[in-house]
Amino acid sequence: MKRFLTLAAIAAAAFAAQATTLTHGDFAFTGVNGNTTVGGWSFVTFTDIAAGTTIYFTDTNVLTTPTSSGVFSTTAETFWSWTANAKVAAGTSVALLGTGTTGQYTAKSGAAGGTPSGTVTNLNGGASNISSGGDILYAFQAASYATNYQPSAITFLGAISNRGTYTSADNPTAATGLSGIQLREYKFGTTATRYTQFTAQTTGTDAPYASMALLKSALADGDNWTTITASNTTPIVADVLAVAAPVPEPESHALMLLGLGVVACVARRRMRR
Repeated sequence: MKRFLTLAAIAAAAFAAQATTLTHGDFAFTGVNGNTTVGGWSFVTFTDIAAGTTIYFTDTNVLTTPTSSGVFSTTAETFWSWTANAKVAAGTSVALLGTGTTGQYTAKSGAAGGTPSGTVTNLNGGASNISSGGDILYAFQAASYATNYQPSAITFLGAISNRGTYTSADNPTAATGLSGIQLREYKFGTTATRYTQFTAQTTGTDAPYASMALLKSALADGDNWTTITASNTTPIVADVLAVAAPVPEPESHALMLLGLGVVACVARRRMRR
């Protein structure tokens, strides 16, 4: 009996510690500010993110046709990682906030000013930030950090762009498989823009959407975004954007199995008596 309980506890711990693997449709950017030192960006996922999950970001160009070197341009810009230090519930945006030093960010999630939600690391020491002259920020997952990847080793999750038009040197539609709300374009005509954010999270007082489907529909409507063309210090903020019906956590499943096992053992012992 003791051995069974030990094995069940180990299984429950392993289940709980597993990082989340995201795929197309699980992620969307919800804001970006290209200010050099106090800007940042935010994103939301439509599935729970477990502690230990890492998402990478870069403004390095993505090639329309990958070369032998990989999917990114060989002229690497900055790469960042965000690693969750606790579970982030689906529908909760995470904001990466400028610290006052170019290329450095901290992270918060949730409403009412947000709470620290993970570790942000500038992986290659780059000082570049999102440009107002036309730039694209990508989010992706991979097994580990590298300055380039073969197509099979990377999963693009989202892109947010103020470029307007694309070339073979940087094309998020052709090379990444992203579309719809996973690819947010916020350049209008010939006007360069510095800031855009999903309006529902800018005040922190809005009632969350009642479902992920409603949130996705709202994200797809450009009228639901606030965009500023000039350089500004408008902060990127976090918020709880949607709520979903509670789903049993892996820990709950493990505890339920453990409980059933205990009941079965007790019943077996009684039958033997």
